Amino acid sequence: MEYFGEEALGLVETRGMVPAIQAADVMCKTADVVLVSYENMGSGLVTVMVKGDVAAVRSAVETGAAAASAIGEMTAAHIMPRPISKVGKIVSKHDIDENSVLAPEKQEISVRKNDALGFIETYGLVSVLEAADAMCKAADVELVGYENVASGLISVVISGDVGAVKAAVEAGIPAAGKVGNIYSSNVIARPHADVEKIIAKYVIDW
Repeated sequence: MEYFGEEALGLVETRGMVPAIQAADVMCKTADVVLVSYENMGSGLVTVMVKGDVAAVRSAVETGAAAASAIGEMTAAHIMPRPISKVGKIVSKHDIDENSVLAPEKQEISVRKNDALGFIETYGLVSVLEAADAMCKAADVELVGYENVASGLISVVISGDVGAVKAAVEAGIPAAGKVGNIYSSNVIARPHADVEKIIAKYVIDW
């Protein structure tokens, strides 16, 4: 969704993908805001941006930042009440809708409505592959996506019913921990519709 500076802008930046997605989900659920941008900035930093009226954006950023901090490292949280239009053009470079439409071959493994999402983020490829394997063997879940956000942080995403996803993540954490270091993990029981736009960027092309 393009942003022109017409509303207040809220930003939460984290180290790693999993805390950023948690922030996005919580922000969209707790206040009347719209997710406009998401970007992997490099060096492990990921930024999510929402728009809305000033009070809603303030509430969203406060709750999103707290949610991100609970499972990972939040590096910045900020509210811009009236950004200039050219700032809006920069934000629009990271438009979340740009990559939200899945190619036909990926649509069948897109997250189904009411599916839960599970995440494990590790330092290094070896441990994240072990996490993915263990999760899919432990419960009836679908391996949906994968992302390397740089600086050694790599995430894997699964989906399924909430009980299966919780069981899978619980199995994946110790399995990955045996061969590497875990940075964060999370289960989102009922992800906000805007979060699907982020996940669409990372669906594995089978």
